[in-house]
Amino acid sequence: MKKVAIITSHPIQYQIPLFRELKNNKIDTNIFFASRHGLKSLKKDHEFNVKFNWDIGSNMLEGYKSFFPKKQKFDIDKFRLSFDGISDYLREGRFDGIIILGWSNLHYLKAFWYAKKYKIKIILRVETNLESKIYFLKKYIKFFILKFFFNHIDFFLSIGKLNKNFYLHHGVNKKKIFNAPYFVDNQFFNKKKNLSLKNKPDFRNKSLILFVGKLIERKRPLDFLKLAEFSALNKTLHFIMVGDGYLKKECLDFIKKKELKNITLLGFLNQKQLSEYYNIVDLLIMTSDYETWGLSINEAMAANVPVICSNKCGAHHDMIKKYKTGFIYNCGEILDLHRKMNLILNNRKLLNLIKDNIKKTISKFTAQKTIDSIKVILNDKKI
Repeated sequence: MKKVAIITSHPIQYQIPLFRELKNNKIDTNIFFASRHGLKSLKKDHEFNVKFNWDIGSNMLEGYKSFFPKKQKFDIDKFRLSFDGISDYLREGRFDGIIILGWSNLHYLKAFWYAKKYKIKIILRVETNLESKIYFLKKYIKFFILKFFFNHIDFFLSIGKLNKNFYLHHGVNKKKIFNAPYFVDNQFFNKKKNLSLKNKPDFRNKSLILFVGKLIERKRPLDFLKLAEFSALNKTLHFIMVGDGYLKKECLDFIKKKELKNITLLGFLNQKQLSEYYNIVDLLIMTSDYETWGLSINEAMAANVPVICSNKCGAHHDMIKKYKTGFIYNCGEILDLHRKMNLILNNRKLLNLIKDNIKKTISKFTAQKTIDSIKVILNDKKI
């Protein structure tokens, strides 16, 4: 049996299915977390603006081996987040490979250093692409740092087209890059419609349009509210906003000022509640002005919900095909978004076609695709 170490900052709901499926694929899976954030709602998430712990299972740590440092000294957004003693684990573990899921703190960098020292095969999986907004000088410096860093990585897992282009741009040999399409637990989000939710007074006999995301500037939640304002005269539509964050008050003030009656702001919902809403809505809209990917698109498609996203969402290059799985609109152009929303909702034939295509598309975005690539790498893949 092959044995892997996985390095990540803290238990993240989107990563757990991969850890469990690796174990189910007879790979000895050992996860090294630097923090318990997400397991215990002790501290407020600084972007969600709420205290929470994920509810995706009876125990997020079931199904694989997990390790934590004896003392957590720093929050997950701090560069100094680390795992004291990781050197001993990697030296004594006899791992066939180490999968590193980031590079933004000392936990990742120390794991990289010790993996090189103990000659463990290194596999990198991150979301990054070339679309991020950084100044030219910083981008120039970052290019050479990453090019040097990547020269010491053995293999790369690519979550999508933009991510693969990012690696190629930094001089990575394409033979080192393996396909690992970004995914969620499709089965978790694919449930029967919740009739009790569908029959709420505001929702009854309406086409329901959903926004899911942190209420922060990058997500542009006010664009969604402007769309609701623009559609106020259409009594067949109702807009549902799921999320929390520092822009919540501004969103509430907008709703009050515009006297909008066609929108429900639900605040933060955990995964089980969120999946219920995916299964009653007719359309997901993602308004972000930058997403490395945008996993809410995967969640919606898993529930067979069409998607309209801005052209700044990385996933659209892989998942959104106009007239087939949804539409892309130019970020910030509400009229363009409004037109495409009506195009889907007012054309039953198109809507059915999109839903058929979504089923085929989402079937390609699973944990097993990533695991298949990891298996090839672990089985002594040579360049």
